[in-house]
Amino acid sequence: MARAGLRRDLSLGLYRASQKRARVVTRGLRVKTNGDFTTVNLTICPVPTTIDARPDAPLFVVLLEAVEAAPRVASVPATDALEPTADTATEAAPASVAELQGELEAKDAYLQVALGELESANEGLTSRNEEMQSINEELQSTNEELQTAKEELQSVNEELVTVNSELQVKVSDLSSINNDMSNLLAGTGIATLFVDHQMRILRFTHTLRKIINLIDRDVGRPISHIVTNILDYGTLVEDTRRVLDTLMPVEMEVQTSDRRWYTLRILPYRTSENLIEGAVLTFVEVTSAVHERERLMAALEQATAERGEVSATTLAVGDAE
Repeated sequence: MARAGLRRDLSLGLYRASQKRARVVTRGLRVKTNGDFTTVNLTICPVPTTIDARPDAPLFVVLLEAVEAAPRVASVPATDALEPTADTATEAAPASVAELQGELEAKDAYLQVALGELESANEGLTSRNEEMQSINEELQSTNEELQTAKEELQSVNEELVTVNSELQVKVSDLSSINNDMSNLLAGTGIATLFVDHQMRILRFTHTLRKIINLIDRDVGRPISHIVTNILDYGTLVEDTRRVLDTLMPVEMEVQTSDRRWYTLRILPYRTSENLIEGAVLTFVEVTSAVHERERLMAALEQATAERGEVSATTLAVGDAE
């Protein structure tokens, strides 16, 4: 953006101001403006740093002050011009040499600045190249690690697929076994209740609802919180706990409020590893058997009574004879 006559001294002045952190003044610069030249004084001042200023990006104030150019000598017509004498040439030569020498020194300083900037840029590029090489090596290492991790993930994924297939087969088998067990219990008509060590309900069959007032949401509740329809029997929880403590089965006959009789069996629940996970309560209806037994008992008692009467009659006849 700097115009001809300003670019070199502006770059040189900025470099010196940044290196010395001091004001740099260059006087008498001839800057080309709109086909003519303007003489200016260039001043570059560093801006004092503040708390919010970035130390890696210092600021500078560039001042351009226009000055009056030196008066030029009027041109003389060629016919009236005098031939330069030897003394005049001798006096003008040192001034030209001094001016050329000054420009040469300025250009030499500008070249030094440019070389310094080039070396600094080369050092920065070399450092960045080394950083890029280091980053490239790290990326290659990361890529190798990711490739290894990808292979491990593929291996794990294959194992998971195999385990998932096995689990699906086991779930299918378990579902089939559960269906078979449900149909078996429903087919036998045996009311069954499963409880854990804390006397909480694990599962039950639908026929059990005639004996114990259960709904599907009662799973997980303690059996002691449930009302039963069993008459004259209030030690269900105690008997179940005794079976869990002694591992000895309990069997008895109980009667419900609808005048039905059941054989209650309380057994420990054993797993395939022979571990006790709770207890199983089964209710087998024996109403007809109890009624038949009562009928037979009544008949036996009646027969015994009749036999006693016959024996007494025979004894009385014998005494009369």
